Amino acid sequence: MEKTRTLLLLLTSSIILFKLYLFPPTQSHEDLKAEPDELELTNLNNNHTWPLLYAKDVVSLNGKNFSEFMGKNRNVMVMFYANWCYWSKKLAPEFAAAAKMLKGEAELVMVDAYLERDLAKEYNILAYPTLYLFVAGVRQFQFFGERTRDVISAWVREKMTLGTYSITTTDEAERILTVESKLVLGFLHDLEGMESEELAAASKLHSDVNFYQTTSADVAEFFHIHPKSKRPALIFLHLEAGKATPFRHQFTRLAIANFVTHTKHPLVVTLTIHNAEFVFQDPRKQLWLFAPAYGSDKVILTFEEVAKALKGKLLHVYVEMNSEGVGRRVSQEFGVSGNAPRVIAYSARDAKKYVLNGELTLSSIKSFGEEFLEDKLLNQSDQISETILKLPSQSRASYQLRTHE
Repeated sequence: MEKTRTLLLLLTSSIILFKLYLFPPTQSHEDLKAEPDELELTNLNNNHTWPLLYAKDVVSLNGKNFSEFMGKNRNVMVMFYANWCYWSKKLAPEFAAAAKMLKGEAELVMVDAYLERDLAKEYNILAYPTLYLFVAGVRQFQFFGERTRDVISAWVREKMTLGTYSITTTDEAERILTVESKLVLGFLHDLEGMESEELAAASKLHSDVNFYQTTSADVAEFFHIHPKSKRPALIFLHLEAGKATPFRHQFTRLAIANFVTHTKHPLVVTLTIHNAEFVFQDPRKQLWLFAPAYGSDKVILTFEEVAKALKGKLLHVYVEMNSEGVGRRVSQEFGVSGNAPRVIAYSARDAKKYVLNGELTLSSIKSFGEEFLEDKLLNQSDQISETILKLPSQSRASYQLRTHE
């Protein structure tokens, strides 16, 4: 009898051990919110390099390179994980496979939130893994779907096609200004509802312009909308041209879409430190207006009328000749001094300039431009120094836009 009991105990123990070998216990998702104890870390010590298996497809970020990477990439999905987390390790191969599927469309990255405590605190990471989609450096969406490559990639593509993105803080606004060349911002009563829907519908007609929305008066002011403006308000920022153009029509999708159509391609480019390199590298013949920022409204309007008449034929550039920095420097390189407005034709191919002498009228400037197009200018040309092609860079967020009515 005693032998039989002992044999049964041995058999039962063997079965239990066999089951444990085949089906090891795992942590519940709630358990993953807590930090591992020393024993867990010791048990997982041999597997601490598993994120390296996916380094070919998924970039690993930390507190030192996170902001820089976000500034260089518009659509970034971040997997915040913990090295010791079972669910993080299980998700990793599917996440890497999704990265391959989205190559060229979005970047998928991983952050060890257990080690990068500051990033985890900034983005309120309470469980592992947590997945967020960032757009232009701003966290926009959290992923809650099935953790497979197909679902993740489809979700990212869906979010990327949305028309508008929300901005809630001035820190987010500043990040956006560092990566955008032109954008539309709606200052709304609510981030959901009819106003948001009209803005989103208009955005789908302009895939080359990114649309944002906010309810924050501080954010609105950051984008040159008066914080006490009647809502809904809207503004178009053309950062390369240095212009902020307010919307003054009924807040409907059609009116907004038409406004953006007529605003996103400025007739006259205002030279700034940010677009100077692009202007000088533009192969088109160019017509330049040098004029002070104040007291030159009449000649600027005349120059814009010429730009309308010669649209698509010449690149029209306006230089605030007495402004600090690029305006003053370029004026000197072109030999322009004093406060009197001057019009100069410039050929980027051979870096030569031709000066319009006489009164600056609509007729004289237009004729001057047409003769320039036909190579009929007989004025003695001057060579422009190549030093103006190597202008220092500067953050977009640090300069002031010129409000363009």
